[in-house]
Amino acid sequence: MNKVTAGWWAMRSVLGVPWWALLVGAAVLITGVLAWLRYLASNPSLTKDLKPSVAEPRGAGQQTGDFPPEEAAPAPPDPVLIAQHIASLHEKATRTTATNTLVALGDGVLPALQEGLLLATDELPAQRLAQVCAQLGSPAARQALIAVVQAQNLLGRAAALRALSNLAAVPADAPLFQRVVEKELRLAQQLLHGMVDAVPDWQDALRYELRRNLQRLFGLLLQLYERQPLLDVQRSVAHFANERQASPWQALENLLPRPLYQGLHALLGEGRIRHRAQVLDDLLGPLVPTESVQTLVVRGGLQAFSAWTINVALRQWHPQPATVGLLYPHLLASNALVREGAWEVLRRLPVQRPAAYDQLLAAHPGITDLLAASPGPLGGEVSVRERVLLLKATPLFSETPENVLADIVPVVREVRFQPNQEIFAKGALEASLFVIGEGEVAIFNDSRQLASFNKGDFFGELALLDAEPRSATAIACTPTVAFRLDQEDFYNVLAARPEVLHTIMKALCQRLRRQNEQSLVAVAQCL
Repeated sequence: MNKVTAGWWAMRSVLGVPWWALLVGAAVLITGVLAWLRYLASNPSLTKDLKPSVAEPRGAGQQTGDFPPEEAAPAPPDPVLIAQHIASLHEKATRTTATNTLVALGDGVLPALQEGLLLATDELPAQRLAQVCAQLGSPAARQALIAVVQAQNLLGRAAALRALSNLAAVPADAPLFQRVVEKELRLAQQLLHGMVDAVPDWQDALRYELRRNLQRLFGLLLQLYERQPLLDVQRSVAHFANERQASPWQALENLLPRPLYQGLHALLGEGRIRHRAQVLDDLLGPLVPTESVQTLVVRGGLQAFSAWTINVALRQWHPQPATVGLLYPHLLASNALVREGAWEVLRRLPVQRPAAYDQLLAAHPGITDLLAASPGPLGGEVSVRERVLLLKATPLFSETPENVLADIVPVVREVRFQPNQEIFAKGALEASLFVIGEGEVAIFNDSRQLASFNKGDFFGELALLDAEPRSATAIACTPTVAFRLDQEDFYNVLAARPEVLHTIMKALCQRLRRQNEQSLVAVAQCL
């Protein structure tokens, strides 16, 4: 008996049916399966529904070497949306949300941030843009910041270097930073030569620009050398320290190449100006000027120099037909101090520089209509420059550079009071400092007069530092013109110019000391 026959007999004995019944059942089963398969073939949708949700196995249409299709790249962020978020960076109420949103959008926002830094003319907005790049922290963000450092916008460069200080240095980028170090040293060389035999206000303005130049140099060196010694010295420079700290400088001398150290030493104000300029000449080679430093500043504009320095440069500038075209953008500048200086140049140009005026008129014929306008493009009784000098004359701001005060003036509001008019009342929740431009103001505690202030004096200063109710009442004694600085605006200035706080705290301490001395004298007289 073969194996097939034996199998049939085994099944017959188990199921108890004849062999021919088994054959009939098998035929029926096979016929049913074939019919089901034909039905599925005629209805593909049923086959699709029966497929499992996991990835399909490779079939006849997918060869062994094929890979599954890649997911589509995410769409780039909407430029309009990015612009809205960048604008929101500069509003206090939306700044945090805008920052977080821009960071969440990723590297797609970098082109807009980089463009903003390359066009920046205001320090604080530039810092906010650069900090978003730093928070992104990606290699692309670092490269965007480095591109800004290499560009000509010195204000954007300073903001980018400040942001880069929060990222790890990359040795491969060292040659890029070394080239920018040389550019900054050559600029410092020009500024120092411009200070030689300069009148005091021009010399002071250039001295401030040297400070900014030195801060940028430190930012560059942080990408090239050990950080801590550089940070120690940079901190002292940032606070306008008049005396060097021996220990940090000794560490810096051991860290930097000798010629570079000597160049930094010269920039910090050691020795006579002419000697310091000679140090940089020895380091970089003799200076061969192609234009005056005044022209250099006018050409650089707000992207390179502070508004006060530009104003002083314009007042001393002697434009030639080849350079007078540099004046036109400043006539339309958004910064009032720069615009004011430019219009002073334009008004004297027809008489003092007729050839240059003719050249400017040929390029911009509409200037004659602007000149004919009266009282001119700038209104108001007190010029921006006069306000800066008024603040400088007060004990509160006497040690603050005019370049910094020029950033405070735009947020200072002129207010006028009649005799016996109340300026603020005891217990009022106000947060403003007042500087008297003209007139006299008395301070009262109920009916008792505590003090009186005149032109150049300030009062209400404690409100800048706390939110407590006024401790006394201020009343105008005569027709009074004052300039009011509100707390929120003051804090915005401090964010960009932290050195202001140092001078204000010093002035407040001096006033408190005098008041204590007067109290002690009064007590001694009563005993």
